[in-house]
Amino acid sequence: MNNMIKIKRWQAGIKQYELAKILGCSPPYLSMVENGRVEATDEFKRKAAQALRTTVEDLFFWRFY
Repeated sequence: MNNMIKIKRWQAGIKQYELAKILGCSPPYLSMVENGRVEATDEFKRKAAQALRTTVEDLFFWRFY
């Protein structure tokens, strides 16, 4: 799955372990989601979007115009 979590996290100046703590997950799990090795749960997606001040759609779905 393609996602923008890593990019949005970098833009916000948040370290991976900091975001993992906010989301209530482990840094390795966050890394696996960021790198597309596991699909995040709906709850994780919602929390990540809220933490990064964006929408679930903008974080987890590529838009082609």
